[in-house]
Amino acid sequence: MNCERVIEWLPYYIEGLLDPERELIVRAHLDACPGCVQSLEEARELADLWMEMEISMDVQSDLDTPDLTAGVMAEIARIEGGRIKRNTRETSSVRRRYIPRTSWLHYGLAACLTFVLFQYGVFEGLAYEISEINGHMSNSVTAWFGPQSNQIFNK
Repeated sequence: MNCERVIEWLPYYIEGLLDPERELIVRAHLDACPGCVQSLEEARELADLWMEMEISMDVQSDLDTPDLTAGVMAEIARIEGGRIKRNTRETSSVRRRYIPRTSWLHYGLAACLTFVLFQYGVFEGLAYEISEINGHMSNSVTAWFGPQSNQIFNK
């Protein structure tokens, strides 16, 4: 029996959960291997420590400590509900009154901005620049794939 398998079975050995055949194998290995005996002692110490910790947790849960969760959550819900009610009331009345005017305002602003840009000649060379970019891109594609790929589209 190898040490890794015995160390894997040690928690079950300590709790008495191994079947009798495996328990005999583990005992025989522990009689012959001092390293695994040390691992068994460490595992027992950890198990004892764990039991002490569970007992102290049970004692702490029995103490009379007030449960504040319900009260705190109710107060949060009350505050949030008031905030949502205030914001909904103010926002809905403002939105209803100004929605048509603000949408026309945006369209009018966009039209004025477009007109100003036309006056300053921003869009003047746009068609020429787009066709020049297309030419550069088709030259790049021809350079990458060669003229034979261009023949397919010319047919």
